[in-house]
Amino acid sequence: MAERGKIRRDSKNRVLRTGEYVRANGKYQFKYHIDGKPHFVYSWKLLPTDKLPAGKKPCISLREKEKQIKLDLERRQVQVIDYGSI
Repeated sequence: MAERGKIRRDSKNRVLRTGEYVRANGKYQFKYHIDGKPHFVYSWKLLPTDKLPAGKKPCISLREKEKQIKLDLERRQVQVIDYGSI
């Protein structure tokens, strides 16, 4: 378990943000919550400039997926607020 305040890094010495993890097989994982339930997104690449491991299918990077999730969650919150005010 990581100590509080300790900066987590991947094998390429890049700082991992909150919710980002590196799995034992080398895949990157992002964990987020919707309505109190955990959801996970995976990718072989942390950044768009990363190279894919040999034999892996092309995918978008984890940080790109995070950005899309955050936009989707913001849109969802706006819709909930709009419906609640009607």
